Amino acid sequence: MRFLRKIFNIATLTGTIAIFAFMFLLQTIAVNFDFLNIFEQTINNFKISDVYFSQIRDNKTVKGDTNVVIVNIGYLPRAGLGAQIEIISRYSPKVIGLDALLEGARQPEQDSTMEAFLQIASQRCPIVFASKLEKPNEETKGFDSLGLPHKPFQKYIQTGYVNVVTDEDTKFETARIVSPKEKVIDSLSSTDSIEYSFATKLVQIAYPKKAEKLLARGNDVETIYYRGDYDKFMVLNPMQVLEENFDPSVFKDKIVIMGYMGEDYNIDDGTDDRYYTPMNSRPVGRAATDMYGIMIHANMISMIMHENYIDVISPYLAIFLSVLLCFANVVLFTYIYFHRKLGTWYDVITKGVQLVEVIIFVFIFISVLANYNYMMELTVGVLAVVLSGDVLEVFLAILANVYPKSTRAYE
Repeated sequence: MRFLRKIFNIATLTGTIAIFAFMFLLQTIAVNFDFLNIFEQTINNFKISDVYFSQIRDNKTVKGDTNVVIVNIGYLPRAGLGAQIEIISRYSPKVIGLDALLEGARQPEQDSTMEAFLQIASQRCPIVFASKLEKPNEETKGFDSLGLPHKPFQKYIQTGYVNVVTDEDTKFETARIVSPKEKVIDSLSSTDSIEYSFATKLVQIAYPKKAEKLLARGNDVETIYYRGDYDKFMVLNPMQVLEENFDPSVFKDKIVIMGYMGEDYNIDDGTDDRYYTPMNSRPVGRAATDMYGIMIHANMISMIMHENYIDVISPYLAIFLSVLLCFANVVLFTYIYFHRKLGTWYDVITKGVQLVEVIIFVFIFISVLANYNYMMELTVGVLAVVLSGDVLEVFLAILANVYPKSTRAYE
């Protein structure tokens, strides 16, 4: 009974609440102060899984994916894009996808040339153009609008949305997840329709059974398994295609995706359509985005094709384990704080325990991800452990003075 009193008592229970209240307070204050907000966004956006992809995994041993061929569109006008599509279609690809929003009319000669090329190419292989989800609706859990390509093009193509899932209000948001499909509401007819992601749509056409397995998982979002950047895929620059400077077999039976990668993908001269990803060599305090949007789509396709799905711990289990971790620390640290001999060594002991805990947690999380493709993201729990020593020291000092009876369990 005396042992249980040292575990479940006013000090340990209120101490646990105090730590989570302090974290909530930090987050609330950060929203109102820009200098804290930048810090909070950077730390909140850090995930232990990023360390695995960028630092722990030997990316040199990861094999390239030969199912996908990427064509850089550079700064080509619509006529140039149409010419690329027509040339590629001659070499029997499974499907061609264009990650570019061709909304509305442009110069008549450009649009008519593109349409003429599409008419020819669409008879040889399926073509998918980019669409864009617009006007998210929290009530319907869908979108009220869908940006589509120029209407004359639509009779030759299918569409898939290219929205990359990030929070546009933060500077350091990382592209970690993808939603395979979304609901779009027609405001005029009030009817629902399903729009598939660009990657999902392409795999649906090229390898239907692979796409069925993805959708059968029933997840609203999937965590992207990153194979790598352009070093893991076949990539061609604009003029290589237009001048047909490539092996004739390079496109045969491939999923070909076209998208912007600067004037030359070998030179990082482009800043548009680039994102932070878990592959970034600097997970915290990053200065430069590291991957083009088209490469993110390539990694999504590769994940679906190879079924490298990452399962993520449920939010409820994550909360339970985070509270349990925090409470276990509070019980131990409270005992040390009120102990006659150990109390004088409180800071030394708690800092040592916290260091060992963090090392163990990171090792477990990364090992589970590497061996089982299971992501145990317990960021809140780890943060609670890191803060527990200092926050608890202040809280217990106040509690012991305000309510002396709280220390009876340790007398």
